[in-house]
This record gives sequence, C-alpha cells and structure tokens, in this order.
Amino acid sequence: MRGALFADQVDQYEDAFKHNRLYEITNAPISPLKPEYKLNPTDVDFQMNFGRRTIVLPVDIDDGTNTIDYRPISHLPRATDYTEMFDIVGVVLFVEEHSRKVTTNKNRETNVREIVLTDHSTPQPLSISVWDDLAEDDCTMLIPEPGKFRIVGLTALRVSNHKGFSMTTSSSTVIIHSLLAKAEALKIDANVIHFYRMASHHTSLTQLQSRLFHVKLPMPNEKTTKISALRAKKAKSALQDEKHWLEVTIPAAELHKVHAYIGCSKCAKTSSMPPGRPYTCNNCSAPDCTSVPKITFNCEILDGTGTLPMTVFTQTAERLFKMSAANIFHMKHSDHEEAFSVVQELLRTTPFKVQVGPSTSLSVNNILQWVVKRVVVDDEDDTVSKSEPVQEPIPESQVIDDSEVRAADKQIVPDQSATNVTTTPAEDALEISSYRPKDLQRHSRIANYVQEKGDRKEHGS
Repeated sequence: MRGALFADQVDQYEDAFKHNRLYEITNAPISPLKPEYKLNPTDVDFQMNFGRRTIVLPVDIDDGTNTIDYRPISHLPRATDYTEMFDIVGVVLFVEEHSRKVTTNKNRETNVREIVLTDHSTPQPLSISVWDDLAEDDCTMLIPEPGKFRIVGLTALRVSNHKGFSMTTSSSTVIIHSLLAKAEALKIDANVIHFYRMASHHTSLTQLQSRLFHVKLPMPNEKTTKISALRAKKAKSALQDEKHWLEVTIPAAELHKVHAYIGCSKCAKTSSMPPGRPYTCNNCSAPDCTSVPKITFNCEILDGTGTLPMTVFTQTAERLFKMSAANIFHMKHSDHEEAFSVVQELLRTTPFKVQVGPSTSLSVNNILQWVVKRVVVDDEDDTVSKSEPVQEPIPESQVIDDSEVRAADKQIVPDQSATNVTTTPAEDALEISSYRPKDLQRHSRIANYVQEKGDRKEHGS
C-alpha cells in the first residue's frame, strides 16, 4: 500500500523515514485511491494518509549501524534461525516466466516465482522464491535476455531448506533495481561490481546462464547420459536442478540388500504396529497413517561404461521386482531364494531407465552425490513414478536390521486378519499378475515353487 505525502509533508517527513527500515505507523487514515493516481495497475485501491495525529515509530533503534548489509552468497549460513534475515546482491541469471498460484498451509492462495542469482563468491547459483506482489512486476523487470545481465539487490531474505539450500522473500523484502548507480551509497562490495563488469566474467556468466536455461527449460526426448560422464562431473560444473536419464541394468542384485520392514504409510518410519492397523505416527504426526510393508533396496546399476550405487524405495522396488511390497516382504523373510533368483535374472538382463540428479548436498555443502529421481520400466510412461516422493539415500546404519524385522514379523503372526504378509498356504503364491506376457514363462517358476511349498505344508498338516 502507498503512503501519500502532500506539499510541505514531503520535507517534514524527510528525516522520519529511512530506506529499508521497519516502522510502526498508527493513526494514519486509509482512503480510496483514484485510478488516475495509481503508479501501477496492480496497486491496491487504497492509500495511507499522514496527518497531525499520525505516529511513526521505528521498530528498532537506529544507532547508525542499521544499514543494508550485503552478504556474499558463499557467506550465507546454511543453518540458521528462520527469523534471521539477510541482504544479498548478485547477477540475475534466470527468472521464471510467470508467477505460479500456490495454496499455503494456512489455505491462502498466493503467487510465487523463482529467480536465480550468482556472484563472485560461488560457482553454485542461488535460487530465491519470491512471494506475493513482489512476484509480479518486480520480477518481470528482471527477466534477462540470453547473454545480457543485470545486477540487483534483495533485502530481508530468509534461509530456506527448499532444494537443500535456497532463500525466500519476507514481508520486508525490497528488490532494488538500477543498483549499479547506487552501488556506493548502498555500500555494495566492490568485488561484485568488478565481477559484473569484467569481460572474462561475462563469458563465464553466459556459459552458466546457458546451462541454467537448459536445466530449467529442458528439450523433450533428451538423449540418455553415460555413467562414465556422470562420474567425470565435478561439483563446480553441476547444477542443483539438473537431471539425467540413464539406461541400465542391475548386474548383481543381492537379497541381503533388500530391506523389508513394517512402516508408516505416510513417512515410511519403522512401526511396531501390526500391518494394516490405522494409527497416528509419532514421527510425522499424521492422524490417518496405516502400518504397511516398506522396502529399501540398495544395488549398483551398470550401463557398460561404469557402475553407480543406487537406492530405491517401495514403489520403485515394486516396479523393478514386479511384485507388491507385501510379496517382496514375504519373499525376504520367508527365504524364497529361488523366487529371488528369478528377480535377479530379470534385473540382470532387462534394461530400464533411471533419472538421476544431484542430492541436496550440492547446494548445502558443494558436494556432488547422485540420487534417483524416477525409474521407468518396460518403456512405460515416465509419469508412473511421479507419485513417489524423491528421497535421499538411506545409509546402511539407518536401515532397519533384519533381526528387528524378524522380531516384528513374529509379533504380527497371530493377527491373520490384519495383513496378507503372513498368509495361509493357499494364499502363499506370489502375485505375478503384473508381469508382462513375455515374462510369464520365466516367472511361472515362482508360482510353481511357492505352490509346491504350500502343498507340502498342507500335506504335512
């Protein structure tokens, strides 16, 4: 909202307001703003008026040190109190073309837009989420043309863990345009201006911007990447949002690297509840959780040029194994070695596609690690895996131990009605309905083996 000063008030209030400071204003009447007096079409239809009874009170005391304090991007703390705010200045590399409508956790609809900056201190550009009115005209003015750059200042930004490390605007944020003309008055680090003006840096900025556009606006049907090319990449040449498709197999799947446990249907945290039982999870606090079989599978993928460690979770494991999570759980804890040998052969001989990208350690610590984003099996549409949340790899030390799973398995045996994980002999056959026809001959051994096992049990009883 605008505040209107008329005639002599302009000089009278000159010392009452300082740029980028926070004030509490009371007794300032609000009146309608005529359309012809709007500076921008998006301005609200009201203005604040200042009179003799108006009180302007600084929220913090100006001791002469309350000036804009620009921080180099590399000096921004990665872990901080959300109430702390920081000022930065940098070169604009990318601005999202239009703002997006999002609904906040308070059920309020608002606008958000991403901009990406860089400066002299870091090879990893900084993503900033710009909210509300700032996401409109202020961001549109920053949209860069390829090969052309502008320098901008943003004040009162907060640290966010979005994408590992990024920043977000606050209600006090100001975007300062035409910043080069105000560089001395705003006490901008001379290194930033030098970085912006040097021709050699202009070349590196152009290359970085080109890579960023390629990542943010990818071309359809991009070619697959080789694992050897990923391994050759360094952190300084990688971007947080980049993704690569690999065509791979799993040459040596191992049953002991399949970790099957009972966990929360929402957050996958280990649960001691019997499978199928609704409960409130202590970890995610969601009230409508259910205890269900969960899978973590660690393996190495191969494409002929090299290997890459991969960790997949429940839904992806179901597609790779062509079994439900309940059947994988049962195979793991019933020692179905023959059933797993069929899975091994399938993973060893049938190529599939994996989309990988850098973990959030790139933006946080400038360390490059690759994690799975999507898995596409049998040339299925890649939307099949969009429902599965992307997760960071689980260290071996954090994966539930087999002994714990077996203990939990023993606890749930009496509750036959709650789950199909522990089944009667007649129901003991693994599901194979999800297999393709050309795989049925190979996988029929699973059903035959399990059926024979069930027949033996039934005969023995």
